Amino acid sequence: MKTSALPDSRFAEALESIRAARTDQVVLEEIPAPARAATYAVALEARVPGGDGEDAAAGSIIVLHEPGGHVVWEGDFRIVTVAKALVEPELGADPFLAQVAWCWLAESLDTAGIGFSHLAGTITRTVSETFGDLKVRGDQVGIEARASWTPSSPDVGPHLAAWLGFLMRLGGIEPLPKGVVSLAARR
Repeated sequence: MKTSALPDSRFAEALESIRAARTDQVVLEEIPAPARAATYAVALEARVPGGDGEDAAAGSIIVLHEPGGHVVWEGDFRIVTVAKALVEPELGADPFLAQVAWCWLAESLDTAGIGFSHLAGTITRTVSETFGDLKVRGDQVGIEARASWTPSSPDVGPHLAAWLGFLMRLGGIEPLPKGVVSLAARR
């Protein structure tokens, strides 16, 4: 993994924990990290393949590290994410969709048993009505989650795994239980 600078020992530990947090159900690819957000940063793009050849969900996660800590983060690491998915139009009409999606994220982090603080973010619902030649495609309802939190240690791999579980759930795909491997992924 490339970083914005040569890593210190805590960031090197974070990179190792990220490498260990992979899943067969999500396609992960390293992307350029923001250069000015922190002294050290690594960014990943994630795609959850859907059954119809389209992605069920997609997003990115950035791990930032500021040696000595950052006053706003109240720690030396910060995780910043965005996740997007199309949802069924009936779900899009649900007035509680945003609250439910936020609960999925908080629950993913809580059930992972990881230490974190200062969880913050937004859930945005978009409704796109199509007209003219695009009417064939049909109306679409999308949901976008933007969130950030401060992990309590450089062991950020479990945070990545929890976020990937959230991304899959946002895309309507339940993550496989721990220790279960998809046979389709092995082909």
